[in-house]
Amino acid sequence: MPRQMWTLTQSDASFLVDRAIEAAAGMGVRVTVVVVEASGVPLALLRMDDTKPASVHVAQAKAWTAALFQRPSGDYGPTTAPGAIAYGLPNAFPGWMVPLIGGQPIVAAGVCIGGIGVSGATGEQDDGIAQAATAAFAQRAVA
Repeated sequence: MPRQMWTLTQSDASFLVDRAIEAAAGMGVRVTVVVVEASGVPLALLRMDDTKPASVHVAQAKAWTAALFQRPSGDYGPTTAPGAIAYGLPNAFPGWMVPLIGGQPIVAAGVCIGGIGVSGATGEQDDGIAQAATAAFAQRAVA
């Protein structure tokens, strides 16, 4: 029997973006949301009106970091700080690895199938929005 595995679909990506935008609107903030598949390739990007253009690259890098490392992007902040054990790791992936909060892995059936990155608000708000979207996705995935 062939191996079956989860992959993100266009519908999944739209669902995640919609949940993130709802969470941002509920907080009264404007953000950019990027959803990438497990390989880091973007599937969806939405920049809310009046969100700074720089947030696009930051959100994409947060999503990439969460997907490729299969952990929240913010987990790497302390370990990549000067003098820490992984200092310099972002230099191995220049422009891609971003150790900032706001990127969350997307998990289905215990497997990381992508990442979502949010940028434009405070780091804590970005991360809360990403977590709200992934929590809604997890509920949808088991239904």
